[in-house]
Amino acid sequence: WDVSVFCNDDAADFLFFFDDDNTNAEVATVIENALDTVLRSDPEVEATDGAAGLAAAALVVAWNEPAMLENDADYAPHPWPRTTEPLPEHLTAKAASVLDRMKNAEGNELAELWAESGQSTEFTVEISRWRARFS
Repeated sequence: WDVSVFCNDDAADFLFFFDDDNTNAEVATVIENALDTVLRSDPEVEATDGAAGLAAAALVVAWNEPAMLENDADYAPHPWPRTTEPLPEHLTAKAASVLDRMKNAEGNELAELWAESGQSTEFTVEISRWRARFS
């Protein structure tokens, strides 16, 4: 495990969905499903859903800024972005909301796990790195 949004088993499992998804519509659907799962989680986001949601949010950022994936080249889907078409604009707002929700430790099992491991600061910095691209 690593605090990178792509360096965990749950994110890796989520990224398998992109093995055969290459069209904008296919990719957008997979991303939106992961984002919506986090946004609809109440009262707590499970670690598995949070990890997938963070990876999805990062992929939204990287759609327009693929260089953001350089640190995660071993884990991120290749190629990225899949097409030259833009993602639906509403995914940007959802991705930003997921990053904000996951940065907050309350009701967030993944953040709790990183806190237990003594790496909550590193986890928050990683989320902030992606969130800053929407500011």
